[in-house]
Amino acid sequence: METPSIDIPKKALRALKARLHVVKKHLEPLLSKPINDVYSKLPVDQRYELEVLLSYSLNSLYYIYLRTQGSDPQKHEVVNELLRVQQYIQKLKKAQGKEAKPTMRVDKDAAARFIKSAINEGTNENDKAAKEKKRKLEETVSISSDEEEETKKKDAFSNYSKSEPSKKKKKNKNRKEQ
Repeated sequence: METPSIDIPKKALRALKARLHVVKKHLEPLLSKPINDVYSKLPVDQRYELEVLLSYSLNSLYYIYLRTQGSDPQKHEVVNELLRVQQYIQKLKKAQGKEAKPTMRVDKDAAARFIKSAINEGTNENDKAAKEKKRKLEETVSISSDEEEETKKKDAFSNYSKSEPSKKKKKNKNRKEQ
């Protein structure tokens, strides 16, 4: 029975072989003819793509080679070249309209502000509605109390005016009798 540390490299090696087989299968039509024949038949935009693809592939292979030899490729100039080629890849994607589109992300702080504002507006609207009802009720009460007071005044005045002539008559009668 093999140890687990040996199984991991064997699995990785099998995966690498499978991927290399897929790459070889895709590159076979391109590599079966001289590169000048293939290159001359391509439109300009595909020529650029081919040049970038070849440059990135060669630099990536050299990066892998450095890793297999035990040296640190991060300290080598190949890393700068890979970054430069990646910039060209981004430019090509942008020119073709294939650049990465911004993803839909939720700004949690903004969402919290919107929710808080909506809650406050709802509370304010409820407060406003309650205040409006209270104001209308107070107006109704004050109007009805004003009407009652006026009615009482009218009643009092009318009672006074009715009683007044009778008192005047009585006074007049009393004066005449004297």
